[in-house]
Amino acid sequence: MIKNKRQKNAFFNCNFFQKNRKGSHVSFIISFILFISFLIFFIGVIKPFEKTESGKSSLLKHLENEIIKNVAEDVEVISVIEKIGGSNDCFDIKNEIINGKENVVLKNNGLEKIYLSNEFTSLEFSCSNEKYEVGLIRTQKYIFQSKILKLNQSYEDDYETLKSEFGIPETNDFEFSFLDDSKIPITESKFKKEIPSTETLAELIPIIYFNENLEIENGYIKVILW
Repeated sequence: MIKNKRQKNAFFNCNFFQKNRKGSHVSFIISFILFISFLIFFIGVIKPFEKTESGKSSLLKHLENEIIKNVAEDVEVISVIEKIGGSNDCFDIKNEIINGKENVVLKNNGLEKIYLSNEFTSLEFSCSNEKYEVGLIRTQKYIFQSKILKLNQSYEDDYETLKSEFGIPETNDFEFSFLDDSKIPITESKFKKEIPSTETLAELIPIIYFNENLEIENGYIKVILW
Protein backbone atom coordinates (compact mmCIF):
# COMPACT_ATOMS: atom_id res chain seq x y z
CA MET A 1 0.00 0.00 0.00
CA ILE A 2 2.79 2.37 0.90
CA LYS A 3 4.53 1.42 -2.31
CA ASN A 4 1.46 2.35 -4.39
CA LYS A 5 1.27 5.78 -2.72
CA ARG A 6 4.90 6.43 -3.48
CA GLN A 7 4.36 5.42 -7.10
CA LYS A 8 1.37 7.77 -7.36
CA ASN A 9 3.31 10.65 -5.80
CA ALA A 10 6.24 10.05 -8.12
CA PHE A 11 3.91 10.01 -11.13
CA PHE A 12 2.20 13.20 -9.95
CA ASN A 13 5.51 14.99 -9.38
CA CYS A 14 6.80 13.94 -12.78
CA ASN A 15 3.69 15.21 -14.55
CA PHE A 16 3.77 18.47 -12.59
CA PHE A 17 7.37 19.26 -13.50
CA GLN A 18 6.82 18.33 -17.15
CA LYS A 19 3.83 20.67 -17.30
CA ASN A 20 5.82 23.35 -15.51
CA ARG A 21 8.67 23.05 -18.00
CA LYS A 22 6.22 23.27 -20.90
CA GLY A 23 4.66 26.37 -19.37
CA SER A 24 8.07 28.00 -18.98
CA HIS A 25 8.93 27.31 -22.62
CA VAL A 26 5.64 28.78 -23.82
CA SER A 27 6.10 31.90 -21.67
CA PHE A 28 9.61 32.36 -23.00
CA ILE A 29 8.47 32.02 -26.62
CA ILE A 30 5.61 34.49 -26.08
CA SER A 31 7.95 36.98 -24.39
CA PHE A 32 10.45 36.63 -27.22
CA ILE A 33 7.76 37.18 -29.87
CA LEU A 34 6.49 40.25 -28.02
CA PHE A 35 10.03 41.64 -27.77
CA ILE A 36 10.69 41.13 -31.50
CA SER A 37 7.31 42.69 -32.34
CA PHE A 38 8.17 45.72 -30.21
CA LEU A 39 11.55 46.10 -31.94
CA ILE A 40 9.93 45.93 -35.38
CA PHE A 41 7.33 48.51 -34.33
CA PHE A 42 10.00 50.80 -32.81
CA ILE A 43 12.20 50.63 -35.92
CA GLY A 44 9.15 51.21 -38.11
CA VAL A 45 8.33 54.38 -36.20
CA ILE A 46 11.89 55.74 -35.89
CA LYS A 47 13.13 55.08 -39.45
CA PRO A 48 10.64 57.33 -41.28
CA PHE A 49 11.34 60.05 -38.69
CA GLU A 50 15.10 59.75 -39.30
CA LYS A 51 14.55 59.89 -43.07
CA THR A 52 12.35 62.97 -42.69
CA GLU A 53 14.92 64.76 -40.51
CA SER A 54 17.75 63.79 -42.84
CA GLY A 55 15.77 65.05 -45.84
CA LYS A 56 14.93 68.32 -44.09
CA SER A 57 18.60 68.84 -43.13
CA SER A 58 19.62 68.38 -46.77
CA LEU A 59 16.92 70.81 -47.84
CA LEU A 60 18.17 73.38 -45.29
CA LYS A 61 21.70 73.09 -46.72
CA HIS A 62 20.32 73.53 -50.23
CA LEU A 63 18.40 76.64 -49.10
CA GLU A 64 21.54 78.11 -47.50
CA ASN A 65 23.46 77.63 -50.77
CA GLU A 66 20.68 79.26 -52.80
CA ILE A 67 20.56 82.31 -50.53
CA ILE A 68 24.36 82.77 -50.51
CA LYS A 69 24.45 82.35 -54.29
CA ASN A 70 21.90 85.15 -54.65
CA VAL A 71 23.63 87.66 -52.38
CA ALA A 72 27.29 87.02 -53.30
CA GLU A 73 29.33 88.45 -56.16
CA ASP A 74 32.83 87.92 -57.55
CA VAL A 75 35.19 90.72 -56.54
CA GLU A 76 38.60 91.17 -58.11
CA VAL A 77 41.13 92.14 -55.44
CA ILE A 78 44.42 93.79 -56.44
CA SER A 79 47.11 94.27 -53.80
CA VAL A 80 49.18 97.40 -54.43
CA ILE A 81 52.39 98.04 -52.49
CA GLU A 82 53.88 101.53 -52.28
CA LYS A 83 57.57 101.04 -52.99
CA ILE A 84 60.57 103.26 -53.76
CA GLY A 85 61.89 102.26 -57.15
CA GLY A 86 58.68 100.46 -58.03
CA SER A 87 57.93 99.77 -61.67
CA ASN A 88 54.46 101.38 -61.81
CA ASP A 89 53.24 104.85 -61.03
CA CYS A 90 49.64 105.83 -60.29
CA PHE A 91 48.89 106.46 -63.96
CA ASP A 92 50.20 103.02 -64.98
CA ILE A 93 48.01 101.21 -62.45
CA LYS A 94 44.92 103.17 -63.40
CA ASN A 95 45.32 102.64 -67.13
CA GLU A 96 46.92 99.21 -67.43
CA ILE A 97 45.10 97.32 -64.67
CA ILE A 98 41.86 99.18 -64.04
CA ASN A 99 41.16 100.55 -67.51
CA GLY A 100 37.68 99.52 -68.71
CA LYS A 101 36.52 98.50 -65.23
CA GLU A 102 34.10 101.18 -64.14
CA ASN A 103 33.48 100.32 -60.52
CA VAL A 104 36.51 100.63 -58.29
CA VAL A 105 37.01 101.17 -54.59
CA LEU A 106 40.31 101.57 -52.74
CA LYS A 107 40.75 100.25 -49.20
CA ASN A 108 43.65 100.65 -46.79
CA ASN A 109 44.22 97.54 -44.68
CA GLY A 110 47.95 97.59 -43.96
CA LEU A 111 48.67 97.56 -47.67
CA GLU A 112 46.47 99.16 -50.28
CA LYS A 113 43.91 96.97 -51.98
CA ILE A 114 41.78 97.79 -54.97
CA TYR A 115 38.40 96.04 -55.14
CA LEU A 116 36.60 95.81 -58.48
CA SER A 117 33.00 94.72 -58.85
CA ASN A 118 29.85 95.66 -60.74
CA GLU A 119 28.12 96.01 -57.37
CA PHE A 120 30.15 99.09 -56.44
CA THR A 121 29.02 102.57 -57.31
CA SER A 122 31.60 104.09 -59.64
CA LEU A 123 34.54 105.57 -57.75
CA GLU A 124 37.72 107.13 -59.06
CA PHE A 125 40.93 105.36 -58.16
CA SER A 126 43.42 107.80 -56.69
CA CYS A 127 46.92 107.45 -55.32
CA SER A 128 49.97 109.56 -54.55
CA ASN A 129 52.94 110.20 -56.82
CA GLU A 130 54.92 107.33 -55.31
CA LYS A 131 55.98 104.29 -57.30
CA TYR A 132 54.01 101.08 -56.79
CA GLU A 133 54.46 97.35 -57.14
CA VAL A 134 51.40 95.33 -58.04
CA GLY A 135 51.18 92.32 -55.74
CA LEU A 136 48.69 89.48 -55.69
CA ILE A 137 45.66 89.68 -57.99
CA ARG A 138 42.84 87.32 -57.09
CA THR A 139 39.08 86.88 -57.33
CA GLN A 140 37.05 86.37 -54.16
CA LYS A 141 33.37 85.91 -53.35
CA TYR A 142 31.92 88.70 -51.24
CA ILE A 143 28.38 89.19 -49.98
CA PHE A 144 26.81 92.60 -50.55
CA GLN A 145 24.28 94.23 -48.28
CA SER A 146 22.64 95.73 -51.37
CA LYS A 147 21.97 92.23 -52.76
CA ILE A 148 20.60 91.02 -49.41
CA LEU A 149 18.17 93.95 -49.41
CA LYS A 150 17.07 93.04 -52.95
CA LEU A 151 16.52 89.42 -51.92
CA ASN A 152 14.59 90.55 -48.87
CA GLN A 153 12.36 92.67 -51.12
CA SER A 154 11.76 89.70 -53.43
CA TYR A 155 10.73 87.64 -50.40
CA GLU A 156 8.28 90.32 -49.26
CA ASP A 157 6.86 91.01 -52.75
CA ASP A 158 6.49 87.48 -54.14
CA TYR A 159 7.39 84.76 -51.67
CA GLU A 160 5.88 81.91 -53.69
CA THR A 161 7.92 82.74 -56.80
CA LEU A 162 11.14 82.99 -54.79
CA LYS A 163 10.33 79.72 -53.04
CA SER A 164 9.85 78.04 -56.42
CA GLU A 165 13.10 79.51 -57.79
CA PHE A 166 14.96 78.13 -54.78
CA GLY A 167 13.47 74.68 -55.38
CA ILE A 168 11.68 74.45 -52.02
CA PRO A 169 8.82 71.87 -52.01
CA GLU A 170 5.24 73.04 -51.48
CA THR A 171 5.12 71.22 -48.15
CA ASN A 172 7.99 73.32 -46.74
CA ASP A 173 8.46 77.03 -46.01
CA PHE A 174 11.31 79.26 -44.88
CA GLU A 175 12.39 82.68 -43.69
CA PHE A 176 15.77 84.36 -43.29
CA SER A 177 17.36 87.29 -41.44
CA PHE A 178 20.46 89.41 -42.02
CA LEU A 179 22.31 90.17 -38.77
CA ASP A 180 25.27 92.36 -37.90
CA ASP A 181 28.35 91.18 -36.01
CA SER A 182 26.48 91.53 -32.69
CA LYS A 183 23.66 89.36 -34.09
CA ILE A 184 21.28 92.32 -34.17
CA PRO A 185 18.88 92.07 -37.16
CA ILE A 186 19.49 94.49 -40.04
CA THR A 187 16.72 93.00 -42.18
CA GLU A 188 14.24 90.23 -41.44
CA SER A 189 12.25 88.36 -44.08
CA LYS A 190 9.33 87.20 -41.98
CA PHE A 191 6.80 84.56 -43.06
CA LYS A 192 3.43 86.28 -43.54
CA LYS A 193 1.33 83.33 -42.38
CA GLU A 194 1.36 81.74 -38.96
CA ILE A 195 4.24 79.29 -38.62
CA PRO A 196 2.79 75.84 -37.80
CA SER A 197 3.79 74.18 -34.55
CA THR A 198 6.06 71.68 -36.27
CA GLU A 199 9.72 70.81 -36.13
CA THR A 200 11.84 73.70 -37.46
CA LEU A 201 15.51 73.69 -38.44
CA ALA A 202 17.69 76.80 -38.19
CA GLU A 203 21.24 77.68 -39.19
CA LEU A 204 23.36 80.76 -38.42
CA ILE A 205 25.84 81.37 -41.26
CA PRO A 206 28.85 83.65 -40.58
CA ILE A 207 29.56 85.98 -43.52
CA ILE A 208 31.91 88.75 -44.65
CA TYR A 209 30.08 91.46 -46.58
CA PHE A 210 30.33 94.93 -48.07
CA ASN A 211 27.93 97.29 -46.33
CA GLU A 212 26.17 100.18 -48.05
CA ASN A 213 29.18 102.43 -47.39
CA LEU A 214 31.45 99.93 -49.18
CA GLU A 215 33.13 98.89 -45.95
CA ILE A 216 33.96 95.26 -45.23
CA GLU A 217 32.18 93.91 -42.15
CA ASN A 218 31.37 90.62 -40.45
CA GLY A 219 27.81 89.47 -39.99
CA TYR A 220 25.41 86.54 -40.15
CA ILE A 221 22.57 85.18 -42.23
CA LYS A 222 20.05 83.18 -40.21
CA VAL A 223 17.95 80.66 -42.15
CA ILE A 224 14.88 78.89 -40.72
CA LEU A 225 13.11 75.99 -42.48
CA TRP A 226 10.05 74.00 -41.49
